[in-house]
Amino acid sequence: MKNGENKRLHIQMIENIINRMSSNSFLIKGWSLTILGGLITVYLANINKPMSYLILLLCLFFCLIFWISDTFYLREERCFRSLYEIVRKKDEENVDFSMNPIKSKETFLRCMFRPIFLMSYLPIFIIIIIAIIIKFIH
Repeated sequence: MKNGENKRLHIQMIENIINRMSSNSFLIKGWSLTILGGLITVYLANINKPMSYLILLLCLFFCLIFWISDTFYLREERCFRSLYEIVRKKDEENVDFSMNPIKSKETFLRCMFRPIFLMSYLPIFIIIIIAIIIKFIH
């Protein structure tokens, strides 16, 4: 193919994956707000019942699951962005349509503590931990 058509198609394939990763991350954030908000509402409605702390533990579990899932998609997105940069710099004749993401230099834990996650998941996590501690004290 002429005029960089292979390169354009390869970049477009990578862009589609990056868009899918960011859409998944957005959906996870929406589901986390919905589920955690619902569980906290159920907890507040049953706050005086003896086993209400189990609802808080469930909140803590879901908060961690959503946080880890969101981190996974962000890290994968970054790996594909690295692949995008490599393909972007390639010559047309070197385009091989490889879709193997480039391993990110950013560790999973470092990605987990990026500012966006610290502003969204960490406050919820801390509030749930404090509520569990208060529940066990009383």
